[in-house]
Amino acid sequence: MLRVARIRDRTGRYYLMDLASELDAASVGPGPTDPRDPRGGRWLGTAAAGLGLAGHVDGQAFSAVLSGRHPSGGHRLRMRETAVSGYDLTFAAPKSVSVLFALGSPGASAAARAAHDEAVDAAMGYVAARAATVRCTPSASPVDGLVAARFVHGVSRALDPHLHSHVVVANLARGNDGRWRAIDGRGLYAHAKAAGALYDAFLRHGITTRLGLEWVSRSGRGWELSAVDPFLTAALSSRRAEILVHLATHASGPAPGLVPTPTSRRARRTAWAATRDPKAVAATPGELRRRWGAIARGAGCSAELFVNAALERAGAGRVGRASIDEHRFAAAIAEGAGRGVTRREAIGAWAGALGAGGSVEDVERCVDMLADWGTGTGVAERVLAPAAVVPAPHVLRLLGPRPAAPHALGVWESAASSIARYRARWGVHDRRQVLGAHTPTELRALPARRLADHLATARAIDDALARIGRAREPLRDRGLELSRDLR
Repeated sequence: MLRVARIRDRTGRYYLMDLASELDAASVGPGPTDPRDPRGGRWLGTAAAGLGLAGHVDGQAFSAVLSGRHPSGGHRLRMRETAVSGYDLTFAAPKSVSVLFALGSPGASAAARAAHDEAVDAAMGYVAARAATVRCTPSASPVDGLVAARFVHGVSRALDPHLHSHVVVANLARGNDGRWRAIDGRGLYAHAKAAGALYDAFLRHGITTRLGLEWVSRSGRGWELSAVDPFLTAALSSRRAEILVHLATHASGPAPGLVPTPTSRRARRTAWAATRDPKAVAATPGELRRRWGAIARGAGCSAELFVNAALERAGAGRVGRASIDEHRFAAAIAEGAGRGVTRREAIGAWAGALGAGGSVEDVERCVDMLADWGTGTGVAERVLAPAAVVPAPHVLRLLGPRPAAPHALGVWESAASSIARYRARWGVHDRRQVLGAHTPTELRALPARRLADHLATARAIDDALARIGRAREPLRDRGLELSRDLR
């Protein structure tokens, strides 16, 4: 999940303060603290490297870039003053991953942390390439990298397990004309859902690859690890419980607390702010683990049993789902169907439909195969009809869901195009019969030219299914149509 918020403080004090009350993620897990990732954060982004910023975040340099100045020379880079000094992009792992990180074995905890860090880096690469543009140019200009700092934490304000990273992006970027300007924040907000979905998909992919764990879809809460019991995650989610109680208590209606909990973004944001207490008193990693264990036992759970026993049964390298969840993809696209679909919305829908996750590169390559999106960045993306990216039901029944790998998807798309061209050539509109004729009598009645085309198309479909590992009884060997499956 990704949340974007504006920053107006130019000192960066909130991020640079003593982190004893919100421990760095590297010191929360059962393993030793990673000396390469000291508390206080690390610089991120190619533009930061271009300014000589690398490694541990220095407070003076951090304040300088938030003020639009060069971190070492002190001279002004961004000529125009802005009320916004930067943007906080907060990437939060699913709750089950946070529990795995906090209570799993040292190896599992390290794997969860590594997968989280890699997912944040990958998602920020997408943000820099597709979401960030600069203002005050004749047209939106892509940026030459970002100046950002990453701060990683492992607990929430309520001292629950909560693996998350604050990526502070300075409101400072260089356009293609070489001048430093303020970032057009609209692009960051517009691409937040897509970038968050890419982070989630890459995180799932990393954990599945390292630990062989599987994922399940939780109603309304995205994908969670099946190895971590939902009762355990609920017991260690006091912040979520506070928000839900506030929503139920303040629900409008004849019986507050008994009506359905409001789910609008504004209502959730209000409840989040109203229940956001000051950070809790400092606690050592050992104290935190004992606290979490006591909470779990109080709820009738054994944290070690639910986490570690499931990990022992899992085998690293287990092969995940090879195709997307088409129902999930279509539902995500339908949310904005009234105004069409943009590339960023297709990116978010595709990444969210990958149960075992995937790399950012593969997701982008697959989405670019679906349609011609043009070259727009930021908010200036082409809007297409949903039908351009959602396959027809009869095609899905014949070919199955689309593969998640770019090469296999290319084969699938080629077969789908062959079907569409055949149907257009011969005026086939019946969705129950993909190629229009399927019984021997109907086939004998076809003109010779159409019959030859029918056979060639059926052969292309058979070959495509075989190439993506879905070989089945050839169409041409049983009436050339899967009438049994398509009725």
